[in-house]
Amino acid sequence: MPVETVHRMRVRYNECDRVGIVFNSNYLVYTDVSATEFWREHLGGYSAFNEIGLDMVLAEANIKFRQPLMFDDEFEVRVGVGTVTSRSLTMEFGFIRGDDPIAEIEISYVCVDSTEHTPQPIPEQVRSVLEGDSA
Repeated sequence: MPVETVHRMRVRYNECDRVGIVFNSNYLVYTDVSATEFWREHLGGYSAFNEIGLDMVLAEANIKFRQPLMFDDEFEVRVGVGTVTSRSLTMEFGFIRGDDPIAEIEISYVCVDSTEHTPQPIPEQVRSVLEGDSA
């Protein structure tokens, strides 16, 4: 069973340009907020990494824009897990307004030691959640 979280949001005025369209960099803010909710739902919070001296750092982000979000639009971000390797994972973020696809974002993260910032294996208890073995 795929692991997924759905996070609902509303576009705020300060996230828009002068004609009311969401400025593109805010999509990465939305993914970060939604990823935080994913970790909260599936691991009890992002602090689960920090407590064992690890961090997940962004390595790559790819965005496909389909339609713009506008001021005061309500939308949802569907967060899912793509590939999981020994030290990295890909998360997929689907932006939907009603039935309309807005954007697809794929982000690759690397698990690192939070002090030395060197790549580390993803802990087995995290891996089992990411692979859908437990929730």
